[in-house]
Amino acid sequence: MRWFLIAALGAAVGYIVLLQRKLAAAERRGDMYRDIAQRLELQLAGLKAS
Repeated sequence: MRWFLIAALGAAVGYIVLLQRKLAAAERRGDMYRDIAQRLELQLAGLKAS
């Protein structure tokens, strides 16, 4: 019975690590898209000013 609890705890820790990695990847993608949007807004502002 003890081995089952240890296995369940290990699986839970592994799942948490997996979710943290997914969250970090999503945050990086969000930063990338935010940077692209800012550059496009600057280009659009430049075109409007011309």
